[in-house]
Amino acid sequence: MKMGHRGFQKKMLASSIASCLLLPVMAQAQETEQLFEEVVVTGIRGSLESSLDMKRDASSVVDAITAEDIGKFPDKNVAESLARIPGITIDRDFGEGQGVTIRGVAPDQNITLLNGQAVGTSNWFVLSNPTRNFNYEILASEMIAGVEVYKSAQADIDEGGLGGTVILRTRKPLDLDANTFHASIEGQYSSNGENFDPAASAMYSWKNDADSFGVMVSLSQQNRSVFREGMEDFGYFGPSVARVEGLMEGPTLADGTNDDKGAIPWGMGSALFEQDRKRTGIDITAQFAPSDNLDMSLHYLSSEMEADNVNSNLIGIPFRGVAYLGTDTDMGNTNEQGITDELYVRGGENHEAASWSRFLAYDNIYRDGSEMSTEVIDFEGTYYNGPHQLHWQVGQTTGEGTNRDFFTEFWGAPTDERTGFDFYNPGGQTPYIDFTSYNEWLSNPTDELWLGGAFDQINTAEDQENYAQLDYDLEVDLGAVNMLSFGAKVRDRSFSQMRFQTNLANFNPTGEGSLGPAGDFWTGDMITVDHSATAGRGSQTYFMPDRELMYNAFYAVDPCATDTTVLCRVDDQIQNLASFEVEEDITALYAMATFESDGIRGNVGLRYVETDQLAYGYNADGSAQDAYESDYAEFLPSLNVAYDLTEEVVLRFAAGRALTRPAPFQLAPSFNLTPETGRGTAGNPNLKPLVADQYEMGIEWYFADASNLSATAFKKDITNFVFNQTVSAEIDGVQYNQLQRPENGGASNIDGVEVQFTHTFDSGFGLLANYTYTDVSPAEVQNAVPVLDDEGNITGATLETSTVRFPNASKDTYNLGAFYENDVISARMNYSYRSEYFMAQTEIGNQMRDEQVQLDAQISYYVTDNLSLKLEALNLTDEVIENYYIRATDGARLGGTSFSNGQRIFVGASYKF
Repeated sequence: MKMGHRGFQKKMLASSIASCLLLPVMAQAQETEQLFEEVVVTGIRGSLESSLDMKRDASSVVDAITAEDIGKFPDKNVAESLARIPGITIDRDFGEGQGVTIRGVAPDQNITLLNGQAVGTSNWFVLSNPTRNFNYEILASEMIAGVEVYKSAQADIDEGGLGGTVILRTRKPLDLDANTFHASIEGQYSSNGENFDPAASAMYSWKNDADSFGVMVSLSQQNRSVFREGMEDFGYFGPSVARVEGLMEGPTLADGTNDDKGAIPWGMGSALFEQDRKRTGIDITAQFAPSDNLDMSLHYLSSEMEADNVNSNLIGIPFRGVAYLGTDTDMGNTNEQGITDELYVRGGENHEAASWSRFLAYDNIYRDGSEMSTEVIDFEGTYYNGPHQLHWQVGQTTGEGTNRDFFTEFWGAPTDERTGFDFYNPGGQTPYIDFTSYNEWLSNPTDELWLGGAFDQINTAEDQENYAQLDYDLEVDLGAVNMLSFGAKVRDRSFSQMRFQTNLANFNPTGEGSLGPAGDFWTGDMITVDHSATAGRGSQTYFMPDRELMYNAFYAVDPCATDTTVLCRVDDQIQNLASFEVEEDITALYAMATFESDGIRGNVGLRYVETDQLAYGYNADGSAQDAYESDYAEFLPSLNVAYDLTEEVVLRFAAGRALTRPAPFQLAPSFNLTPETGRGTAGNPNLKPLVADQYEMGIEWYFADASNLSATAFKKDITNFVFNQTVSAEIDGVQYNQLQRPENGGASNIDGVEVQFTHTFDSGFGLLANYTYTDVSPAEVQNAVPVLDDEGNITGATLETSTVRFPNASKDTYNLGAFYENDVISARMNYSYRSEYFMAQTEIGNQMRDEQVQLDAQISYYVTDNLSLKLEALNLTDEVIENYYIRATDGARLGGTSFSNGQRIFVGASYKF
């Protein structure tokens, strides 16, 4: 990782904070050794013992996390805890765990189940396309008692997890003492925005004296202010890979070439994202066990996150600066690798006054009212009768997302000499836009920029599943086989999205026909974006327009009438291209035998799945609705074997077949477009499901209580894997040069090794470490490559074979942790690392995310048996998330987006009885 002076200061700050957290622990440890002959370990050690016992006793390849106590799940976000399991990495784009990657398989190709069933989910961000993967941002960790991660297939567990299956478990009232109560309150400090936000949770559980009926209620609320600073790129132009048939030629310079000025981004922006999150959760469980033979429970969960946010981005467009400013060699510099490392763009008479030559924009997107929610209602029961056990589960889950966008865009006239920017790209790896030469008017705008782009839209998405499941277990005595299991499950799931937009017709970017100059929409507010962390540069300050003034001006425009030729407004127009529905009917049957004999235990089973799928959407010009129907069936065998080599050593072997369905948006004949940047995503209803044959073998040594050393080798042979191909295309009359579209690839292999070490000492100290190596082989695909004549016109296309990579797969990941606890103090630290990984193919080459690290620390002080205080710090080193490109023609690295989410510090107290 790159580290400048500020980075060194951050490392020193992190070290100081970590020392402050651990010094009291060391001092307390010395006092404890003097005061007590025997140290009674609780909390962390108890959780580790429970988790390792579950791993050891399981027939399948399973890792687990259990809460230390009620309301004491290890992290505020369940995904953050999952990231400490071998083979698991997470995304933290907004500073909090979102998607879970398992053994190199991307989040939308794994599944998360709540008490064995799917969880309807959605997104608050309009550019986040609907997936099957649960969004961990929405779930408060206080509601979770434990997590199991199944990495091998098992016939009685839902299909869908190509990398693995995460099962979240909630508590039940009959498992707790009557009148159990827990409450906590805390405050969170975020370093970037210097905000302090509150959070609180409470749980109460009651049951009658007969232990036959109980009710448990959990409530939680958490506020969080997100303040993300960054430099954002909008894709590269310049020497690039060949474009497929139908794509544009790329930028043409004044001398008729598109290579001589060097590789440059289409645009770079000084970006600030601010968000106010409010997460509210309710969890209610009623349990009734009228006899020893019958146990029933009704579970309701509701979680909602309000996500108002605003995204500000002052954008320079280097591509237009190069392409349309002529051949003036004094305007910048291209290094010997053909990469523009300096560029000075100035408005003036030599700049053509055409819409495609505008090079300075200022976007503010207001998303008031954006939110997402999930709801689950589940009824399950188990009936026991001698060797027979019958389990049923029926329910419904619904996820909803509402995205509101009031988009505003100011433009500078290309002939206005007051506008401009400086573009720097030292070493070709740290692109940066500098507007400080123009700070005078950016701090006091008049008519240098004009409000020439605006729309108001609402996007609603829904994910709903109804399910019914029946499982039957029969205890038998058939040699080594001691149980036969059979089951059936039916599901109908639907994903839908609707988008409506109000926009302006006959809208001009500058001057007459716009909504007016920037000075008309400014009341004196300013924003400052600090780029010292993300680009090694200083801060930039510029005006913040007033949302209400712009909103009122937008809706003051008269509605359009027939043949209106002046500025007018078109209200609530459905965006057919972004609207879709995907329906699925899924039927699954399984049979499984469980066996145990002479130290050998395991299960062997077969799952059969049928899927009927129907996708609705619109064609590329939005004029007509299309329907795509498909169906497929698959047999999914599985075998899991564990052999107790000794009382402490377990050998494992697993083999199976896994299936995962493409994400809803990937299957939809639909588009999610941002015409102002020429970027977007498109669905592909012809995608096939992904299938993998997978194998693993491991050895586990449990050499002491809450201690183990284990290693597992795994292999996945994947067919029909899905990758994103970036193309250029004309959609509804607008040219998009960065359109990502999913395609099925050929075959790919994932091979890897996981190593885990856990040890607790009698002194109360403990160590945790794990390492995962994942090797994902590229797959060969065929692309259409244009055939050009001497004048550069496309005359046809040929098929060429190329390779694509599996997204989200880091080759190396590891976690290092340490903890200490006694009756008074509990403390832990964790350092996590994941190496760079592939994100997507683009015109210029592969887009990558750089290596990432995170250091977290936590300390709790037990004032009494009932009252505890806690201090927790996340991302102590304030790491920066960076994306970059590898140019296909020569492997040169090109810098891209970088952003910082800052550090988070929690201070809180909890009480229980």
